[in-house]
Amino acid sequence: MEVTFWGTRGSIPVSGPKYVEFGGNTPCLQIALESTTDTIIFDSGSGIRELGIRLVQTRAAHSRVIHLFLTHAHWDHIQGFPFFPPAFMPDFRLHIYCTKDARTILDRQMSTPFFPVGLDVMGSTKLFHQLLPQEVTTIAEATLRHIPLPHPQESTAFRIDERGRSIVFATDTEHAPDHINETLRDLAEGADVLIYDAQYTSEEYSAGKQGWGHSTFSEAVKLARAAHVRKLVLYSHDPTHDDEMLRKIEAAAQEHFPSTVAARDGMKLTL
Repeated sequence: MEVTFWGTRGSIPVSGPKYVEFGGNTPCLQIALESTTDTIIFDSGSGIRELGIRLVQTRAAHSRVIHLFLTHAHWDHIQGFPFFPPAFMPDFRLHIYCTKDARTILDRQMSTPFFPVGLDVMGSTKLFHQLLPQEVTTIAEATLRHIPLPHPQESTAFRIDERGRSIVFATDTEHAPDHINETLRDLAEGADVLIYDAQYTSEEYSAGKQGWGHSTFSEAVKLARAAHVRKLVLYSHDPTHDDEMLRKIEAAAQEHFPSTVAARDGMKLTL
């Protein structure tokens, strides 16, 4: 398995010289499997536009079957979908998964007065799957499990396992003040990679961010240790955190969990 980070920023895209190293696109991950040339994508933030261009350019090298899993419907996680080129092309087939009604969610953001064209102009074949609690999704030799996360209107964490390797994607989640999320710990137990929401510092969280649905790098470290994961990836960077700030956050987390990296747009991890 290989994961490519096409968008790592939370809340809103950012740009400028202060954001060159870590990037400014909102959430989007690509998972390449060993057992199929289908493409798995987590979230359709602004990073999915560049991923879509790449998938069109390399269309001869993969099946043109895309499995898009949405963690939730907040704007930064769906705003790139109307600009995803494969969705407009008849030779692409999109399976779209969400615990909510993804067809209604994506159709609504492309309706008047928010967007000039509707979902109906997208020429790809689109199949919508509403995930049920405890449902397991199988794609070739990979299995995907999911759990709900504490977040306004709820988010979803996913774990993907294939041939003895595993990735957990747990963004947009808020920690409890006195204990780790045991359900998430169980989902992440022994994972090769845990990608976790670390939008705030502890000081920012304590200064008025409670209830906003995000966590901190210190809580990420606690969870990584408790779940015995091999690698921790800090994710959903706050738009006010520039490259200098994120380097400091990364270094602080590494003091307590050395196998930590802060996600960067364009970063690849091969398992």
